[in-house]
Amino acid sequence: MYPVPWSGGDQRPGFYGSSSVLLRNANVAPIPAGAPSPGPGQGLFEDLHFPADNSSLHGPGRTARFNTLISGWKRPQEICGSPQFVVDGTTRTDICQGALGDCWFLSVIACLSLNKDVMKQVIPPNQGFGTGYSGYFRFKFWQYGQWVEVIVDDRLPTVDTKLAFLYSKDNNEFWSPLLEKAYAKLKGCYESLYIGFPLEAMVDLTGGVPELFQIDEMPKNLWKFLKKLLDKGSIICCAKPGPVGVLSERGIISGHAYSVTGVDQVQQRADRVELVRVRNPWGRVEWNGAWSDGSTEWSTVSDKHRPQTVHLEDGEFWMSVEDFKSNFGSVEICHVSLEQLSNAEGKLKPWVQMVYEGRWVRGFSAGGNLRHKDKYYWMNPQFKLTLFEEDDDPDDSAVSCTFLVALAQKHRRRMQLAGAGFLFIGFDVFQGDPARAYLTQEDLRAAVPVLSTKEHKDSSEVSLRACLPPGHYFIVPSTANPNEEGEFLLRVFTEKGNRAAPVERNMLATNSPQVVPDLAYCPLPSAEDSRDLFDKYCGPDEAISALELQKLLREILQKTALSEKWDHFGLDACKSLISLTDINGFGKMRFEGFSNLWSKICHWTQVFSRFDKNGSGTMDSQEMFTAIQAAGFQVDEFLMQLVGLRYADPDLTLSYVNFICCLTKLDTMIRAFKIMDKFGTGVVNVGYKEWLQMTMYS
Repeated sequence: MYPVPWSGGDQRPGFYGSSSVLLRNANVAPIPAGAPSPGPGQGLFEDLHFPADNSSLHGPGRTARFNTLISGWKRPQEICGSPQFVVDGTTRTDICQGALGDCWFLSVIACLSLNKDVMKQVIPPNQGFGTGYSGYFRFKFWQYGQWVEVIVDDRLPTVDTKLAFLYSKDNNEFWSPLLEKAYAKLKGCYESLYIGFPLEAMVDLTGGVPELFQIDEMPKNLWKFLKKLLDKGSIICCAKPGPVGVLSERGIISGHAYSVTGVDQVQQRADRVELVRVRNPWGRVEWNGAWSDGSTEWSTVSDKHRPQTVHLEDGEFWMSVEDFKSNFGSVEICHVSLEQLSNAEGKLKPWVQMVYEGRWVRGFSAGGNLRHKDKYYWMNPQFKLTLFEEDDDPDDSAVSCTFLVALAQKHRRRMQLAGAGFLFIGFDVFQGDPARAYLTQEDLRAAVPVLSTKEHKDSSEVSLRACLPPGHYFIVPSTANPNEEGEFLLRVFTEKGNRAAPVERNMLATNSPQVVPDLAYCPLPSAEDSRDLFDKYCGPDEAISALELQKLLREILQKTALSEKWDHFGLDACKSLISLTDINGFGKMRFEGFSNLWSKICHWTQVFSRFDKNGSGTMDSQEMFTAIQAAGFQVDEFLMQLVGLRYADPDLTLSYVNFICCLTKLDTMIRAFKIMDKFGTGVVNVGYKEWLQMTMYS
């Protein structure tokens, strides 16, 4: 049966289950890239990553819900005499729910069994119990932009000699319980399937973008809307609200998933009637109202105007679009792209899809939602959306481009085991300017989004369908609060060949005036003024080691006001300064090298003091962007994230010593590149030994 809306502690729409305890999915086992075929004399494959024991039934810290239920794990040949992987194709009768309570997942499989192309992608061909059988089976699931192969052995949990969980009506057919086992492995354990989102399973099994509608929220011309979706190859499910399994007078079961398989129009006397074809995945029970199989309405339609199939196979029926609205409360849609769909005959007009990965990094690209636009919001990643090719819709005179944006957060179910749940995520769409590569902090402070998700949601994926006039736009994905870290996948579906691309922000390319430090005062003495101290610590070779440099810097700082608020240079930092200026592998620094470095340190110290506004001896990591600009460096956004990850302290502040070491390395690497780029092409060839020398001694 179709899972009922959860009515326990979680009241979020679309959350389905069949129990009184709320459990969420979690990944606990890695997925092997492949499984070897046993050689002669070896036994059948046994999956050590998902073993036939209690650890695969429930994850660490989970309740041992099924331990007493399961009496053992058996291979198919131990359950029946002549097991088959697939018998007469993958059909709805192969999906019978067992004791697991994962009806949310099973209802999706039942709907997808209608789409043979999708099932071929999920269940690779040429598998079975005949020649070449080795005890394992392969399945594929879509995860964050790619199809991931999951391999499981065929040991299945049983009660005595019967399957405990999913089973087929044909007791010798095993593709469905093995698919369930592979999905349990993907999510961490069997118990992780105990409750979940049907739309999430749709995405995992198709790679499409989910969208959920309540009937009263759908477009006014629902028939046209459904036709357009079907023309694009979208998978559509619908459900009647109410208690599970209650049969209405007209033959519709509440709390149960149906599939929309087609639309058509018929001429009835002077009227044209819009029809929707619906299928009950479980078969048997059908709609018995107007336009049902054998109903009197069909007698008023000539054979010429009838759809090709009127008396459909068991479980499939026609109904008017008005009856469809009256009998179903929600519609779940899974949009798929050309890459995800077989379209050999060219009959379908699928979406054009663009997929991009990104991440929110604490202190650098995790700016929170629009409530924080005056301070942090500008730090969020940006994606430029270009809409030029308008929709082909002869019935719509408006010049517009339809698109769908979906934002998914990655790996959060796996992270739940460590206590990290789903982030609240969403996105905004802003009007763009073709002359602007991205929106600056000043732009975003003044801008008002043209579109936004209604709210930030703690779901695996949020999406928004819209139409906008041709032009340039920016998509800004965000978490609800600043400094919430996570990886995300942004997908943009367009009707035609419009484009979206991630923005590469150059931190110097800004419309605001560049911050210039006050150079009137430098708290450090010049290199010449420090010559006597250098001579004090250098040896007969007139060079200083890292330890001697540490003593020299400590003494210089002690003679200034800096010693009270700025960290002393540690030995490791001094080794780094020596190595970055030591091109000959001498391990020491002569006065000429010290003088060159010291003049830069004096300049960078001025910059640091300019941005150490409260005199704490540290700089806020968010000020690093403008501080590095002021120091004269041109870096992009991603490099700034790497700099922050490497040099910022856990409290997202940057110490004086780390700032100096960061700029020293940045300066050295840039100069080294320019030396090797002899022809100014922006590309250098580095040999193996040279590469190791550059990276290891720095």
